[in-house]
Amino acid sequence: MRLKNQIYNMRKILFFIVSALMLVACSSNDDVETRQPAKRTVMVYVAAENTLSGNAQNDINEMIQGVKSISKYDNLVVFVDRARSQEPPFIIRLQDNDRQPADTIKKYSSDFYSSDPDKMKEVLGWIMSQYPADDYGLVIWGHGNGWVIMNDSVSTQRAIAVDSGDNRVSDNGRWLNIPSLRVALSALPHPFKFIFADCCNMQNIEVAYELKDVTEYYIASPAGIPGEGAPYQTIVPDLFLYDDVQMCTKTCDDYNALTDGENGHLPITAFRTKDLPSLVTATKAALQTIDPSTVNTDGLIYYYTYQVSDPDEHVMYDMNDFLLRHAETSAYQQWHNALEQAIVYKKMSTRWQVMGTLVFDFEVTEERFGGISMFVPLARYENTRIKYNEGIKKMAWYHAVGWSELGW
Repeated sequence: MRLKNQIYNMRKILFFIVSALMLVACSSNDDVETRQPAKRTVMVYVAAENTLSGNAQNDINEMIQGVKSISKYDNLVVFVDRARSQEPPFIIRLQDNDRQPADTIKKYSSDFYSSDPDKMKEVLGWIMSQYPADDYGLVIWGHGNGWVIMNDSVSTQRAIAVDSGDNRVSDNGRWLNIPSLRVALSALPHPFKFIFADCCNMQNIEVAYELKDVTEYYIASPAGIPGEGAPYQTIVPDLFLYDDVQMCTKTCDDYNALTDGENGHLPITAFRTKDLPSLVTATKAALQTIDPSTVNTDGLIYYYTYQVSDPDEHVMYDMNDFLLRHAETSAYQQWHNALEQAIVYKKMSTRWQVMGTLVFDFEVTEERFGGISMFVPLARYENTRIKYNEGIKKMAWYHAVGWSELGW
């Protein structure tokens, strides 16, 4: 009897051991399955601790609608820093789940400057580690003024992602300048398939060139964008298209289609960054044919004035329009060929929404519109409050095309 009981007990023990091993094996397989890299992880960096704070939730709601159309093998992860009292930054993963469309995956214990390049690197690096993928996309959401570097009472340089620092709806805070952005993104473990800047005036040749080694494609508008930002319910599915040209084309088309009354459509351009070195060579050759003393900017397409400091000063001229007027014909044609090679897709607008002092005292035509702006270091900028001629020297583009060597 005891022997039978022992055999019975041994069989029970063996059954439980085998069951446990099977359970572990199943759990292990499930774990391996869930940790497989996604096809694409897109990160949205919402720097909204400023006057755009009220727009952030609307765009997140649009993203929730857009994520319904992406594959379950993709990830849309959003970092959010808003001007809300007692709300530190947090990270959410958006998914097609009506009960919990925004899953909070990380809450920070205290506030910090989202415009701090080290913090940005930390946030994006954490997302990459937690949501690995075959490739990555980055959406930069917030205020922007392109390459322009300005002094203020808080920090020495700024260009994007202003943070008030104390959860106020204010643009008086620390900003992130483009060279610092490049350093932060260069330190990440993976480059990006694309960077889409949903910020004003970010499609400058100076910015595109600065980011050429951290992304394959750069998508942005040279103009001021609408306060509500991109139509994410349609843009999000576009960003997960695996055909690169189709992704760029659809993103530009859908943003351009956004209208605001009679204020027109948004001009927007997608760049292929690997072609920028050739554009540098062609630009330098074209600039060598121009006598600085003969430059006339009257009536050129421009995209930027800083209404607080120099409200009547035009700064970001359309690159194509400037060289079309001033460069020798053969040099311009070679340059234009290089530009067309670098541009994947662009959408022209004859008018767009503006704030402040930009006046449409110019005509936008297919021949003149290039879809990207360029700074020209003119003598008149020596008399402006913002020292544009000094700030541009911090950009790699300035040195690459040899502005100082050309006598400007």
